[in-house]
Amino acid sequence: MTGFDFAVIASLACSVAFFLLAAAVAIVRRPQSPPILPAMSDLGPETPAVANLLANGGRITPDAVPATLLDLAARRVVKIEDAEGNTYACRLGPQPSSPLTAYEARVLSLLRRKAEGGLVPARALTAGPADEAKSWMKFFRSEVIAEANRAGKCAPRWPRRVIGALGLLMLGAFLLAASGGEEDSLTGPQVIAVVVAIFTAIVLTYVFSEEAQMVTPAGLAAQARWVALRKYLRGDEIFPSLPPTAVAVRERYLAYGAALGVAAAAVRAIPMGAESDRWAWTRYGGEWRQVRVSYPSAWPLAWGNSPWRVGLTGAWIGGFGVFWLWVASLFFPTLDFGPKADQITRYFSVGAVAVALAAAAAVFTGVVLLCLAVVAQLRTTTVTGEAIRVRRFGSDDEVRCYLAVYTGTGDRLRAWVVRPEIHPSLTEYAVVTVSVSALVGYVRSVQSSVAPAIPNIKRETSTTR
Repeated sequence: MTGFDFAVIASLACSVAFFLLAAAVAIVRRPQSPPILPAMSDLGPETPAVANLLANGGRITPDAVPATLLDLAARRVVKIEDAEGNTYACRLGPQPSSPLTAYEARVLSLLRRKAEGGLVPARALTAGPADEAKSWMKFFRSEVIAEANRAGKCAPRWPRRVIGALGLLMLGAFLLAASGGEEDSLTGPQVIAVVVAIFTAIVLTYVFSEEAQMVTPAGLAAQARWVALRKYLRGDEIFPSLPPTAVAVRERYLAYGAALGVAAAAVRAIPMGAESDRWAWTRYGGEWRQVRVSYPSAWPLAWGNSPWRVGLTGAWIGGFGVFWLWVASLFFPTLDFGPKADQITRYFSVGAVAVALAAAAAVFTGVVLLCLAVVAQLRTTTVTGEAIRVRRFGSDDEVRCYLAVYTGTGDRLRAWVVRPEIHPSLTEYAVVTVSVSALVGYVRSVQSSVAPAIPNIKRETSTTR
């Protein structure tokens, strides 16, 4: 066995050790289920944001931000008022008499920064543009997690020492795989070792995040209590439809309901951090639910393009592939991978095969796109639903506009691409009828519908329960 062979074997051994350690830690530190309690109205000492973290098994949802704002309103730090057009504004109160947590102070600081004469208009009740809101939410989330960690209710699922050990194994797999080949050649086992090392890096990056939390045994009782409160609030038929101004009557119950995913109308009315691109509240179809929205760009193939453009793209890619497949085929008789072939001939042979494979993939892609274009041209679907998300991504030079229409069923939705000239006429949460080409998600036309998207929000005038 040569030193190169030993390096490849050691690289694979590091990768195997990585996955064995990862599996062992995942089993040992798997989340525990809280005790099952009957529905009850008891509130605990945790804030709504921490209750959100516990009730969701160590994961903070965007609802924690409006829940914190509603809690500040329940404690008279701010006041939520009716504004024009069925929207709401937030009026700042006096300096809080009791100390605030870091994340509560962050929310209040955001409101003060956006206030005009002590009033935050409805249009400003957000954490800002997408990039700014993402950074703001990251700090908010870390502060909530830090408080839960200090209280012993949550702990990192993947300790830093574990992540460090996994990182060393991944790095070792890479370095050993890189040194496991001869100077002028790349062996098959070395390629396998490199691919496996890359896979370990992907797993380490996307699975073993330092932000991943788990509820500790000491926090299971609190988690069970908040789950029981969620059951209690879900039993109140009017609760999901309460506006944010109902905090004056329901007080902290509305804040905790928002944190637990029950106060849907209140959360949707004040989108601070909760107006996520990926998640949308809707009552279209009869009951409140959260729908996850995706915005395809590279996949599915040709998503959002007109049938004619899809067909032209398919013809160009297919023709390009046919040409290079023909060029590669001219060299097939001269290919030689045998032991008597010199290194240059082997490299040339590998390159010719790689070109042929890439060309074949291009031909296949072109045929698929041509088939998609034919079906999209012949088949058009008409869909009526609520426009739960109207989004515009990219710069003026390369803009991509999306429309997500919810028809009342399911909890996942793929947004369609609309032309930039159509986008300004679209209104979020309006009911629309869309004509869309099948398979490619190309919107041909959008028309407003007279059907109401959501029943009028019920206003509570007296305390119930």
